[in-house]
Amino acid sequence: MGAVLLPQEVFTVTAAQLAHRSRIAQTIAPLKRVRPRVPFWYLAAHRIPTLWTLYRGLLRSSPDDDVRWRIRRIFDQEKELTSPTATKRELIKGHRWLKKFEKAQAGDEYWQSVLQRYGRLIVAKREKANFIAAYRKEMSWQERLSNRPIMTGAYFRPTLYNPPLPRLKPQPLHITGMIVWRRKARFRRWSMREQLWSWKEDLEKERIFEDTLHQQLTNRGEDGFDRVYSHPEWTEHVQARIKTINRTFEADDKRSRLPYPSEMLEQIKAARRERNANKMREYLRERRGEVLKKTLRRARKGPPAHVLNVMTEEEKHLDRVSRSTSEVGYVAQAKIKLGWKLKDPEKWRLEGGKQENLDWIIGIERRVEAANLRRRRKAELYDADVKNNLAS
Repeated sequence: MGAVLLPQEVFTVTAAQLAHRSRIAQTIAPLKRVRPRVPFWYLAAHRIPTLWTLYRGLLRSSPDDDVRWRIRRIFDQEKELTSPTATKRELIKGHRWLKKFEKAQAGDEYWQSVLQRYGRLIVAKREKANFIAAYRKEMSWQERLSNRPIMTGAYFRPTLYNPPLPRLKPQPLHITGMIVWRRKARFRRWSMREQLWSWKEDLEKERIFEDTLHQQLTNRGEDGFDRVYSHPEWTEHVQARIKTINRTFEADDKRSRLPYPSEMLEQIKAARRERNANKMREYLRERRGEVLKKTLRRARKGPPAHVLNVMTEEEKHLDRVSRSTSEVGYVAQAKIKLGWKLKDPEKWRLEGGKQENLDWIIGIERRVEAANLRRRRKAELYDADVKNNLAS
């Protein structure tokens, strides 16, 4: 049998082993990757060389304003990079440009000519970029104008979450966000108050239990004990928080009872008058025969499904015809048949003209027929001459 090793002999580390481990640690330590706790674009080791050496160096050595504009645009576009690999690639390219810019600034004719050609290319690119920026700005402004909120003349009644407001269409997002946020906040406060009430009841029960136990011990002639929950500091903070929440609920109730300011009432009434006038103008335009969105929308509508299901084919046809804006001719007949009340019930009978103008209309009709007959005969004679010439 071999010799038995004692525990202290098994785990003994010699000085040579410690020295070898130290040498390995010194060799590996510089190779260990150190990951910073903040993103690299916040580190001074990245920001100072990039901004003060590369960016300012490129701007100082740029031959003209167009190249400087391009450098600024490139840095604005690439400042959103978050990948270290992509950022390193762009920085290497930037330093390569800096060397070429410095050579041109030092008098190198080749790189000076290259930068001159580059500047001429940037002039066209800059004009295009300015045009695109102006176009996008105008389109954004037109989009805002087409979707700008307008007052409809209706009232947005005060509630627990909003004061009295005019009804806007479309409703601004910040008003919607305000209402949603206040609803959620009120629900959170309500839940917090319920929890505080529960804590207050628990503290009150603990106080009653201690008082009862202390009274029983005193009645038996035994020594009492120091009561904990009888002190008011246990409940005063809870009660103060409940009062604060109750004041917020009172403020909500006060908001729901706020009256409309006189200036706002005038604005709402003016908007309602303008809306009625605009609807009348729209109605008159429609009466003159102009096809509006309202006209097309009405033509696409139909009766409800449960009504459409029991309608005959003739009733469906009359309903489709009656959705036109006309009040004469066949449309008027269809509307009268459906029981519509027309603005001028006798107007549909005048489609052929008034009786006193009948002779004048007949005279015009005869003159038109005579002119058409002359033109027809002239065309027939011309066709006959052409055929004779071709035959000969």
